[in-house]
Amino acid sequence: MSSFNFGSIERVKSGFITGKFEFVYSDDFPVKKGIPYSIFYTTDKRERFVIDFGRTWQEIFVGNPKKHYTTFQSYTTAKGGEIEREKYVRPSRPVITEDMRKKGIIKRYFVSYHFDNETNLFEISKKDYSKKLVFYKKTSLDWKLTGNKQEVKEHNEEQLEMGEDILRGMRYFLNPLEFYVEEITEEQILNKKLENLLHNPHTYEHQSDAMNVANALGLSGTHTMPDGTIMPGATHQEYLDALRRNEEITTSSGTTISTQNLRRNSGY
Repeated sequence: MSSFNFGSIERVKSGFITGKFEFVYSDDFPVKKGIPYSIFYTTDKRERFVIDFGRTWQEIFVGNPKKHYTTFQSYTTAKGGEIEREKYVRPSRPVITEDMRKKGIIKRYFVSYHFDNETNLFEISKKDYSKKLVFYKKTSLDWKLTGNKQEVKEHNEEQLEMGEDILRGMRYFLNPLEFYVEEITEEQILNKKLENLLHNPHTYEHQSDAMNVANALGLSGTHTMPDGTIMPGATHQEYLDALRRNEEITTSSGTTISTQNLRRNSGY
């Protein structure tokens, strides 16, 4: 393909068929008769003739002026090409809402500019996707948001593979776990809160926090360290002895946590 600025295209006419010896390729090899082509009009008022080969486009050139009319009106009259203004689209990314997460799957829309030598994919809105996009190849994906992490990953990878058939580079364009948030159970939330509490044995915000740990260790009361830190157990020795005796503790809520959490990053 010859290199010209496809970004300068102003409008396009499509639905034309090459005639015998009407066009040649850049190496002057004749273009066969009966091949569909389009005419692009650039902002500098020039006509460019292009064949769509599916994944690539090839510019062709007038080989026999006697078999080819050069005025815009002649093309419209003789071959009935439909003139279309170029429709520009803008990148757009979805904003994930709670309703979307409840639904579990969303539609995502992507395009690639026909005439870029390098892959140039971007996501667009549903509104732009619904337009007749002459200059863009496009595809949509059913993007999974919720469920088992591995199943979500495999589903979205499959969608990306399908998109690759239309848009080159789609396979690796997205993280298959984009927008995925791992579901957390109430028990996991409670465990996390307790671990946050137990991972910092140097201080407890309230005496009741230290008392909860003391009860779980089978101790009574709390004690205050020289620096003012409140700790479980009547004395610090009692607290250390309890840690050595117990590999794990069970809180009043019934949650079991290893006492290693109490020792982690601790100087006590």
